[in-house]
Parts: sequence; structure tokens; C-alpha cells
Amino acid sequence: MTWRLRLAYALGQMPEGIKSAAFGFFLLFYYNQVLGMSGTLAGVALFVALCLDAISDPLVGSWSDFARSRWGRRHPFMYAAAIPFALSFFLLFTPPEGLGEMGLFIWLLSFSVLTRTAMTFYQVPYMSMGAELTDNYDERTLLAALRNVFQLLGMFAVLIGGNILFFGASTDYPNGQLNPAAYLPFVSACVPFMLIGIWVSALGTHSQIQYLSQPTDVPRPPMLRAALGDVITAFRIPAFTAVVGASILFGMNQGMVQALHLYMATYFFELTPGQITVLFAGAIVGIVLGSLFSRPVAALIKEKRNLFIAGTAWYAVWTSSIIILRLLDLLPGNDAPIVAVLYIGTGCISAFGLGIAIPMIGSMIADVTDEHQRRHGLRQEGIYYAAASFAGKAVGGAGPILAGFIIDLSGIVPGTAPADVAPGVIARFGWAAGPSVLALSALSILCIWFYGLTRQKHAQILSEIRSRPQPERTAS
Repeated sequence: MTWRLRLAYALGQMPEGIKSAAFGFFLLFYYNQVLGMSGTLAGVALFVALCLDAISDPLVGSWSDFARSRWGRRHPFMYAAAIPFALSFFLLFTPPEGLGEMGLFIWLLSFSVLTRTAMTFYQVPYMSMGAELTDNYDERTLLAALRNVFQLLGMFAVLIGGNILFFGASTDYPNGQLNPAAYLPFVSACVPFMLIGIWVSALGTHSQIQYLSQPTDVPRPPMLRAALGDVITAFRIPAFTAVVGASILFGMNQGMVQALHLYMATYFFELTPGQITVLFAGAIVGIVLGSLFSRPVAALIKEKRNLFIAGTAWYAVWTSSIIILRLLDLLPGNDAPIVAVLYIGTGCISAFGLGIAIPMIGSMIADVTDEHQRRHGLRQEGIYYAAASFAGKAVGGAGPILAGFIIDLSGIVPGTAPADVAPGVIARFGWAAGPSVLALSALSILCIWFYGLTRQKHAQILSEIRSRPQPERTAS
């Protein structure tokens, strides 16, 4: 693969980074602290949206696997999804005034579903195409790492650019994230970059359509039944079950931490707006460095499963340790400058583990698609990346419902200044958040332990596929 093609493809992950950062770091905070909606109710809305959207993932995956057009299987979906995705995202952050709590619940639920569904029509075909562009074990890791870098650039634009340009401190709002007027210009700035990322990636890979797999000419049952059958077939591969379970728990963990990040920085460690910007920047730098080093580290830790375990464990220990040390009074008070330095520093260090672990998920799923072809003689990347898409959405759905429960359990009242929150409330918040990171990480590691597609096994799979006649393919 040329670097032009690698970069054009990887750029398509930037819109997911923008969406993930906005969903993960700002959406719950906006509806809870700015609009006054219950944290638990907001979390429930996001979780219900995730569950409803789960239906679209396998449908789109199966549909794109067998779609026929002069633009191939994947590109028509990518082109068509851009405008609905951007418009739904914009409306999600611009609810009309005077809706009341149930009105806000319906608005949040409706436009979360629409945003996620439109994203599915883009993201599942886009991710599936990555497994078609190359079958090389290490090249897939590189592509996954590059995707992760561009996702992080999208997140960087939201978290750093957003805080500097839109959420800066003012006389009325020393904490800029509490300013309701900042959200319209913020989301208006995000939308053009989302559209550019989708269209540039689709156009940049358009020349590869003639080389990508075409659907096999086999009879198919109606779409819903076909998708259900594809999902059942996929889960009969043990490695797929392992990576899906691990990635969903991993996504829930990230989603919870992201949704609580502003709360942790604002209330638990009492950072200034400027320090919060540095915190976000440090986390992005850590993940980018981890992603860039994932390929070299793979030369030392040769199995993708083991790399995922190492990255997840690293992330969990460094993320929770600073919180637990603070709860045990092993750190000085928040007025001591060293506390902010330690929190920001450990955030950057822990994020390095995320940068190692995240690319492994996409790379492992790509290898599972080869095992599917070995067993069934068909290329069906879409149904497998539908699971990856769902796992990614757990960041914005299942994670925030845990976060909303933690917020309400601790008793942080919407709109309360950090100095006015009682110490007991802060302690409850910390004890709920810190150990939860360790527990979810341990469960994710337990799931991935059963992933058995080693480097040697994958080489054997490719050898078997190449040694037998391929089924006739029909291009349209």
C-alpha cells in the first residue's frame, strides 16, 4: 500500500473522533450540568439509544457485504451517510428552549439514535474496507494505528480547540463548559470537519473499488433474516466472541471515564479551565504516542491479544492509582500545585496504554474475517465490523449510563460550584469511579484471553485460502 492510500483511508476515522469526544466528554455534562437534566435520566437516554442502534449495525454490515453497484460494496454507503450524520449531530447539541426534563429526554434519545444510525451507515462499511485493502498481519496493525491517530486528531480538535475557542473562562462563567451559549458555535465548528473527513476518505479510496472484493453470487434470504443468520454464524467463531466481549467492556470503560472526565477534573481535583485544556492535550498526546509505538512494540510482543492485555492493564492502573491515592489522603490538598501536575501527568501516561490497545481491536477483527473466509468461502467483513462499530458506540452509550449513576449516587447537584460541593460527596464520587476502572478493565482482559488467532494460526489460514479455488464473484 502507498502512504497516500494509507493516509486517505485513515483520515476517514477523524469524524468518529469528533463524535466520540463530543459524546464522551461534553454530551452528558451539557444535558446534566448545563440544561439541568438528571444524570441518571440522561444516561438512560444514551443507553436506550445505544440499544436501539444495535439493530442497525448487523443490518448495515450484512447489507454492505452483499451490496452491488458500480461503486462497489462500501462507497455508496459512505457517500450517502455524510449529510444525515452531520445534521443529526448538530441538532443533538441544539435542543429548543423550554422543553422540560421529559422533553429533553425525548430530544436526547431521538437525536442520539439518528446520529448513531447515520454513523453506522458510514462507519461499518468504512471499517470493513480496511480488512479488504490488505490481508497482511502487520499492515493491518499499521492501518489500525493510523486510523487511531486520525481519530485522536478529531478528538484533539474537539477537546483542545473546543476548550480554547468556545469554553474559555469568562466573568459570568469561570468554568466555560457551564456556559450554554458556547455550545451552538462549538457544534457548528465540528460539522464541517466531519463532512470533510468522510468525503475525503471516500474519494481518496475510490480508485481502489476495482481491486476490492465483490459480493459472491449466492442466494440470500430477506435482509433481517440474513443479518440474523450472519450474526449467529459470526459468533460461532470463538475468537470473534472473545474480541467482541472484550471490546464492548473496553468501550464501556472508556465511555464511563470520558463522561466523568470533566467531573473528575472540575470537582475532584479542582483544576482551572487552563489546566483542564492541558489535561485533555496530555491525554491525546499519550494516545497518539501509544498508537505510533504500537507497531514497534508489536515487534517485541508479537501477539495482538497480549498487546491488548498489556495496554489495557497499563491504562487501568495509571488511571485509577491517582484517584485512589487522593482518597487515601496520600496526596496533599488540591491547593498544592503538585496535585494538578500529577493528575495531568498520570493522565498522559495512562493514555499511552489506550494507544497500544485500541488499534489491536480493529486489527484482530480483520484477522477474524479471514477465518470466516476459510470456513465459509465468503468475504463478509461488514458483519464483523458491525460488532466493532457497536463496541465503539458503547463509549457513548453504556459508559455514560454508568457515569450518570455515579454522579447521582455521589450527590453532585447540577450547576454547583466546585468549592460548594461537600467533601463526603467528593469521596463517594471518587470511590465509585476509581475502582470501576479496574473492574471493567479486568473483565475486558478476561474476555480477550480466549482470543486464539495467533500470528502463526493466521498465516496458516491465509495459506489455506490461497491454496484453493476462489468462488466466482459478481461485480455490477
